[in-house]
Amino acid sequence: MLFLLSLLPTAIIASAIPPFHPLGEATQRVNHVKGPLTSHFVRWLEENGYAGDDFLRLDYGDQGSYGGMRTDDERIDYQPVVFIHGNSDSALTAGYYQGWTNSIQYFLDRGWNSASLYATSWGDDNGANAELRTHNCATTQRLRRFLVAVQNYTKYDKIHVIGHSMGVTLGRKIILGGKITASDGDCDLGAPLRFVDVFVGLAGANYGLCHCIVDSDHPTCNHDNGYWPGDYCGDNGADQCGAAILKEPCNGVTYSKFLSDLNGDFSQLAKRVVSAWSSADDLIQYGDNIWGKPTSLIPRSNDKKIYPNYTHMETKESPESVRDQYEWVNRII
Repeated sequence: MLFLLSLLPTAIIASAIPPFHPLGEATQRVNHVKGPLTSHFVRWLEENGYAGDDFLRLDYGDQGSYGGMRTDDERIDYQPVVFIHGNSDSALTAGYYQGWTNSIQYFLDRGWNSASLYATSWGDDNGANAELRTHNCATTQRLRRFLVAVQNYTKYDKIHVIGHSMGVTLGRKIILGGKITASDGDCDLGAPLRFVDVFVGLAGANYGLCHCIVDSDHPTCNHDNGYWPGDYCGDNGADQCGAAILKEPCNGVTYSKFLSDLNGDFSQLAKRVVSAWSSADDLIQYGDNIWGKPTSLIPRSNDKKIYPNYTHMETKESPESVRDQYEWVNRII
């Protein structure tokens, strides 16, 4: 289930993975990229009021973060990309899952460097804690500060954002801003950020998760800032939540306040918004459907792609997906 996972510079190191993990299938990996943030970026963060945000995440060693210039005179040749992972994942290969390792390596192989590629970890990679995570104030405020820091540090007018799973809904919120009602208090993230060029959302539960009807006692499924999808839609009961075609008409559904506010915000998320998902997602399930529509389709998307056979993690990590991510932000496709 999605809430149990994601939401859910270049030394190459051989790595093996265990054959099974209770949170879902991991993508087979051969190597991984080394972080963390460069000392140049860390020094800039300390000098500009970000020392307390722990963007380094050294509790994950060199896998908790990535990005930054090496020297003062290093060129930033490409419009920066910020990657936001999902629940129980990490910036790079810190635990069972591999974060944005494949994506970052693909960019590096095509001439990019760490000055244009950024990621930090949020939460932890302990799957036992996944059902406890929500779109709370602490996480959203910290990730928004990271996004703003990258834009200010790189001095680019526009940056790109790529999110996976819970990183999609978190990413959308930190860009659009506004209020949140959460277990750690109420907060206002502020006005929308206007510097995002391309936003790519991979396997995000933008309209909730059908299994949250059954698992409604889990915090990540709560009605305020979780993935609660609503108990019914018109005369369609809970058994119809994952149906591609509903039996009865449905003019709307009452679902998570956080997601309802997010989807009802018509502020521009980015100049280009791309949604991608898999019909075979093993965590979202139901062919990605929720009350007759794809939960991973971000409202007002400019483009979309549906992968027929990928798992939840493969939607982020497969060779096809990482190529697509590169080509979307570079407007090759």
